[in-house]
Amino acid sequence: MWKLLIIVAKSALALLSAAGVGLLMFAVWLVWHYEYGIGLPDDVKLATVSATGPICSAGDRRTYLPLAEIPPLVRRAVIAYEEPDFYERPSVNPWTEPVLAALFNRSLRRANISVSVTRCLTSLSPGCCQGIDWHIGNAVLMNRVERNLSRDNILEIYLNESYFGRGTYGVAAAAMSYFGKPLGLLSIDQIAFIAALPRAPTLLSRRKDIAVDRRNLVIERMLQYGAVNEAQAAFAKERPLEFRDEPSNGPSGQQKL
Repeated sequence: MWKLLIIVAKSALALLSAAGVGLLMFAVWLVWHYEYGIGLPDDVKLATVSATGPICSAGDRRTYLPLAEIPPLVRRAVIAYEEPDFYERPSVNPWTEPVLAALFNRSLRRANISVSVTRCLTSLSPGCCQGIDWHIGNAVLMNRVERNLSRDNILEIYLNESYFGRGTYGVAAAAMSYFGKPLGLLSIDQIAFIAALPRAPTLLSRRKDIAVDRRNLVIERMLQYGAVNEAQAAFAKERPLEFRDEPSNGPSGQQKL
């Protein structure tokens, strides 16, 4: 009887040891796969990302501007709407954030701007991610983005590479496409409309009723953020939303949700 128990115990230990070795090998493969195997931009490549020209998108209907040349109110409007604590929040770790949020009963940190830039930067390695690799790969890349790029660099990429509808990329091209003006001549209400576009560019460019509601939401966020005062916000909300019609032969782009 004792011999049988000893044999069973040794067999169980052997199985557990084999399982442990298997899990360790799988963990090593997993780390290698997402760090090196699927071809995501690594730390070295991200550290040398150009801040003076297109990175993720290409086309005629775009203008790339250094962050210093983008009017402060445009920057503040985007931050107020997308991520008010963009400069203050700690870097988001996609592996620990869900666990900490569950343990401390808090909502996940908003990282809308970094998420958008991460998706943009996956284009540096086309075809690298499919299926579940796309989801996990984006989490890995987002961690790298926040480790290697400054917040100014991330914001500059977002403002220049986001899709604004009508085949345009970047705030400067959007300002010309919708209002026929450079960024520096846009009014508060026009800036708010531009800031709202990346979340649903096709919808907002076609439905002015929805666009007005979204524009006013951005203005309210700008007021809360301190980018405008109450009088400026009230005046901007009352202005009619008027933008140029899209050329009938122009590209319509695809709606982003």
